[in-house]
Amino acid sequence: MELLSISIIGGGKEQQAFEILKKNAKAVTSVVKKFEDIISAYFTDLDFDRAEKLGRELSRLETAADRGKREFMKVLSEGAFLPAFRADLAWLAERLDTVADTAEGAMRVLLLRKQLMPALIRGEKKNKDLGEWRLGFAKMAKITTQTVQTLEEAIGALSTDISEAARKANDVDLLEHEIDLMEHSLTNELYSFEKLLDPVSTVQLADFIRRLANVSDRAEDTSDTVIILGFTLTG
Repeated sequence: MELLSISIIGGGKEQQAFEILKKNAKAVTSVVKKFEDIISAYFTDLDFDRAEKLGRELSRLETAADRGKREFMKVLSEGAFLPAFRADLAWLAERLDTVADTAEGAMRVLLLRKQLMPALIRGEKKNKDLGEWRLGFAKMAKITTQTVQTLEEAIGALSTDISEAARKANDVDLLEHEIDLMEHSLTNELYSFEKLLDPVSTVQLADFIRRLANVSDRAEDTSDTVIILGFTLTG
C-alpha cells in the first residue's frame, strides 16, 4: 500500500519545489549548528576571536538559507502544488526562515557584548561554580541543534510519509520542552550567582538565555505547520 505523502499529489514541478524546500531545511540546520559552535567557542572555550570568526560564517550560511527560501517561493508562485497546499507550504517556508533569523539575531547580540566574557572570567575567579554554570549554554545549544535537525527530518518526511512527518514534528515539541526546562534552570542559577556579576552582565546573560531558547520556540512553531499540512492532506 502506498504511503500517504505530498509526492502523490504532484508532478515534476512539485518534486522540484520539494527538493528545494528540503535543501532549505538542511541549510537552516547548518545555520543553527554554526550557532552551536559559536556558543561553544564563547561560553566553553572563552575564545571571543573564534566566536567572531564563526559569526561571520553563520551570516554567510543564513544568507544562503534565505536565498533558498526565495527560490522555493518563486517555484510556488509559478504554480507548483494546488492552492490548498501552496498557502500552507509558503507558510512553512516562512516559519522555517524565522529559525535561521532567530539564531543569527541571537549571535549578533552576543558578539556585540564584548564585556560579557571578561565579566564571566572575573566572576569565576570568585566562585568556580560559575564556570560550571556557563557550560550549560553549550548543552542547551546542542539540544537546540538536535531540535532543528529533527524539524529538518519532519519536513523531509512530508515527501515520503505524512505519518512519519507528524511523529517527527511531535519529537520537535518534546525537545522544545526539554529546552524550556534548561532555560528555566540556567536562568534560576544565574540569579543565584548575581553577586558575582555586575547588574548589566546579569541582565545580558538572562536576555541571551531567552534568545537561545527562542530558536527552539521557532522550530516548534514550524513543526506545527508540518502537522497542519498533514491534516490538509488527509482531509
